[in-house]
Amino acid sequence: MSDRINFQSPFLLILLLLLMMLVGGIASAYVGYLMGSEALKVVTQPDTNSQEPVSKTKARSGYHKGLKIIDEQEILRQVYDKIHYQDQKKLDSKQSLTKSKSSLVTQEGEPQEGEPENVPSGFAPIKDTAGGVTMEVSQAKFQGSSLILGVNLKNESSNSVKFLYSFMDVRDDQNRPLSIITEGLPGELPANGQKFHGNLIVPLGVLNNSRNISLTLKDYPKQELELKLEKIAVTR
Repeated sequence: MSDRINFQSPFLLILLLLLMMLVGGIASAYVGYLMGSEALKVVTQPDTNSQEPVSKTKARSGYHKGLKIIDEQEILRQVYDKIHYQDQKKLDSKQSLTKSKSSLVTQEGEPQEGEPENVPSGFAPIKDTAGGVTMEVSQAKFQGSSLILGVNLKNESSNSVKFLYSFMDVRDDQNRPLSIITEGLPGELPANGQKFHGNLIVPLGVLNNSRNISLTLKDYPKQELELKLEKIAVTR
């Protein structure tokens, strides 16, 4: 019977392989469809109705409710505050240390009555007013290893003003920046006309034979108000 089909022929083997590939392709497609369906369950479709006002758009709810956009200015403000708050804390710790040292010097070597104050040569009170706010350096004296400047602040404007004293720009007569420590000055100056007193402590080591210094203080954070005192005598 030569007309019978030979089941061991190459034609049958090829047909079997094609059938297996077809079944495998169908199975792969089905599994891919199931996985894609599961993944798309957490995807929300945006509202494409351009006629509906934004204020009436329904907010998403549930675990996958979408992203909340944070204002860039708010992020910058928080970073700014965090950095300079740490700087202010460092200055506060330096103030406490300097204050304790100053108290020790005062107890051990305070001048007797009748002795002239150790005032810088040629010193005279100086003040500046801007936007209803007045800053005055009313006193200056050498004490121990520091120069202490007595500072008065007064706000006669209609709004309170904030200061961050780590931003105070202090320079000598050669335009070199100086490091100082503030003591007792308010971070926020109320608009009540009250005079507030504090000190600026300048280590003598940073003066380096300077004859005078200048101070520039701006409000925080807008930096629109500027108070500037120049040629404050610091010579012994």
